[in-house]
Formats: sequence, structure tokens, C-alpha cells
Amino acid sequence: MTPEDTRPLSPGQVCYLQLPAADRRRAAAFYETVFGWATGEHYPDFESPGLIGEWVEGRPPAPEAGPMVWLAVRDMDETLDLVTAHGGRILTPPAPDGPTRILATIADPEGNPIGLAAHPPH
Repeated sequence: MTPEDTRPLSPGQVCYLQLPAADRRRAAAFYETVFGWATGEHYPDFESPGLIGEWVEGRPPAPEAGPMVWLAVRDMDETLDLVTAHGGRILTPPAPDGPTRILATIADPEGNPIGLAAHPPH
């Protein structure tokens, strides 16, 4: 997880993500536990499936403005239980979005809004 990362990039691909965090250790613990992300030794950086990034101190979250990240989850109910157990909040409860997916939005412990998408249980 370094700037020298040699993953192939495609034009238009989201390749790096900076998430505001007042407390990088708290953010790291949340994303490790809830989403299984790997974090750097000193918690400034992380690796999620197909993407690297870092937590940025001193940049406030923008709950009402700007782009929003959406994460795929295996089980919506289980993920929402983990979110609330580890300091996050549910902003919008899960609801169907057509016949093949469920969407919900949360706020991580740092106040960043994050979208969640899952397939309905069978």
C-alpha cells in the first residue's frame, strides 16, 4: 500500500480514496471489522478490494455534499449489526432498489456517509 503500487489502471477507474478521519485508529478498526479492509501498520492507509487509500486527518466529512462511496456487502442485516456495534449509524434503513438489490446508507464513526448495496436474501 504505497504510492509506488503497480496495479494496472484503466482510464476512468477509481484508483485511490481519501476518507476524512478525526481518529485514524478508530476509522481503521471500524473498516477492518465491518468490511474486512487491510490497514497499514500506522493506520494512515488501507486496502479494500481493488482500491487503496488513506484516512485524512483535518478534512471534515461532507455528509450533504460531494460524491458518495457505495460498498457491496454480502449480508445487509449482518453488516448493519456490525456498523452499529462498532460506532457507526444507520442513516437510511435498507430498502429494495428493484428486484435484485437492497440499498442502505450509514455514517462511519468519523461521520462519513457510505452507501451499502447487497443482493436480497434467497
